[in-house]
Amino acid sequence: MKTLLITLIGAALSFTLSAQAEEKTFEGEMSCAKCNLGTAEACEDTLKVGETLYLLEEGGKRRTSEHVCSGSAKAKVTGKMETRDGKKFIVASKIEVE
Repeated sequence: MKTLLITLIGAALSFTLSAQAEEKTFEGEMSCAKCNLGTAEACEDTLKVGETLYLLEEGGKRRTSEHVCSGSAKAKVTGKMETRDGKKFIVASKIEVE
């Protein structure tokens, strides 16, 4: 019984550690999901990297900025990628807009 319990705890710990994403830097075109792309009902920043579109979060909130509502800008975003409800997010720790 102890062996089974230890095995289950070890498996759970291993899964938890492997599920934590590493931070990466993504480079792409930052724009507004509502104003530029027409894919949302409210303004929110996105980063398009190749054919993949990421929604941006910063400090636990969806990120919005005025400068990308009127156009787009090249940007480097450092953060962790997550998938929720079929959408891809970057939880940003650093955003550099060119």
